[in-house]
Amino acid sequence: MNQPKKQDVGKRRGFLKKVGTLALAAGSAVIGCGFSSKTVAADEESAIAEYWRKKQKKLEAVEAESRKKDKAFGPPPKYIYRGTDYTDSKATFYAPLMEECKYLPEFQSIFTEGTAGQYFKHTLKFGMKDIIKYHGHSCEALYYTAAICRLICDKLFADNVVDRTILRGMGGKSPCIADSLIYVTGGRLQFGTLNLDPSLGHAVVLQRIDTQETWMGAWKDGVQSWNAMKIFGTPNKANPLPYKKWSAWKYEPDTPASQMDDCKIKWKYTKPELLQRLRDLKDNLKYLPDGATPTIKPNEVREEFNWLQYRHLREVFSHPLEESFQIKKVDNFKWQYPHCEPMWIPRLDQKAKWAPYMAHPMASD
Repeated sequence: MNQPKKQDVGKRRGFLKKVGTLALAAGSAVIGCGFSSKTVAADEESAIAEYWRKKQKKLEAVEAESRKKDKAFGPPPKYIYRGTDYTDSKATFYAPLMEECKYLPEFQSIFTEGTAGQYFKHTLKFGMKDIIKYHGHSCEALYYTAAICRLICDKLFADNVVDRTILRGMGGKSPCIADSLIYVTGGRLQFGTLNLDPSLGHAVVLQRIDTQETWMGAWKDGVQSWNAMKIFGTPNKANPLPYKKWSAWKYEPDTPASQMDDCKIKWKYTKPELLQRLRDLKDNLKYLPDGATPTIKPNEVREEFNWLQYRHLREVFSHPLEESFQIKKVDNFKWQYPHCEPMWIPRLDQKAKWAPYMAHPMASD
């Protein structure tokens, strides 16, 4: 996967700064103020913020006009034929949990027949196997995100039929979360119906555009397969325990008092020592601090790591979704359109392509 070059990112920021600072300069000229190069340099970030503030206002006006003119965000048809499609529920090497887990999330959805077509009135069904194929591999975040979306969609759509023409979603920077979110909601950055905010961590936000009803969700305490304090002594700041706050997102409301006692999983792991092993391996393979030396040999445990992840997911999705995941309503949230300014890091998830195979990951489970 090609990444934006650093010089390209710099050019884009330079463009935004130029646009914003020129606007500030013009405003200063009108009121007769000087606008020195030092002032321009000092106000670069505020200039960018001002550019996006104006862009947000413009996009809100475009959406409002579309609501009135074309009913592009109107409610779904009154009569919908459900149960007219099926999912592929056969297990395979990339989706081994399909026949083992009773509570994997599935969706019935409707959308339009072509880019300028009418609504299909028959539902299309999809589930984890479809999402995994789209993403390219099976991983925890795909399952977690789909589970949270399933619970939110139960609130947004009374008939349990997801209308992807009126949904938009927001997640953290994880590509796995983003892909699962895209598949469920149909969200797209270029249409402003997908946004990425690193402060959300592993939390997910969905909004129904026609009603503006907004919900966010996260896992319950006990599901997360990471150490709150890494084995290297540094905190895992991106993943706060999900009680009063489930993320660092500035728009997140406090968890309702009536819900605070329901923020922990309702079941117990059969072998918690294996969950702890998974957490410790993650610290070495995914959350290694800069300059730290792994406490294990990464290429000797990657197969075990994958095995532990599947075992963990098997336990989670052997229970009803509401026992492992939680959602809460976000009142009066105004959708923030994506800035589309690259938030990128070098791709490092292919380092083990040629790691040696183990004879067996564990002596027993």
